Amino acid sequence: MPTAPRRRLESKDIPQADSLENVRRIIDAVADGSKTKADVSDRTGINPRHVLYGLHTARVLGFLVEEEGGGFGTTELGKALRNDPAGSAEEREGFRKSIQDSEIIGAIAPGILSDKPPTQDTITKNIVKLSGLSDSTAGRRAQTLISWRTQIMSQLGTGVVPAAEDAAADESDEDESVAQA
Repeated sequence: MPTAPRRRLESKDIPQADSLENVRRIIDAVADGSKTKADVSDRTGINPRHVLYGLHTARVLGFLVEEEGGGFGTTELGKALRNDPAGSAEEREGFRKSIQDSEIIGAIAPGILSDKPPTQDTITKNIVKLSGLSDSTAGRRAQTLISWRTQIMSQLGTGVVPAAEDAAADESDEDESVAQA
């Protein structure tokens, strides 16, 4: 499992793009030559604010890199994702692996794709602790990660997964692991 980042997380490091489908569209636009938020918005038709969320989400997941002087570029992982047809099992596996391998996601939502995922409340607390975001903002970002879990697990044929609220009994264990990080 990834270890916790040693630095305080910035707001842009905490994903807020709910739709993995849109994140893929944004990765494709950057791979096709779009470098800025405006370019990606023009190419995809996605609202510029949501494009920014998607760009940073793709960065956190390792598909894009923020370039010096502005703009974004595609990483090798992003290029590999492009080889998988949109909506395919291979694409879903690529997202699953990136979520699982992300140091940031591992710190704020350890085990998000496991059989006993953290609750939204636990993720919210982790985000507040590691980033200093307000409870309401952290709660909204935690909701994003729960949404990803639902998308990944339902698309992998395991059925739509509830919002991890049933894992409340494990919450104290997860809080302790974050405190030790």
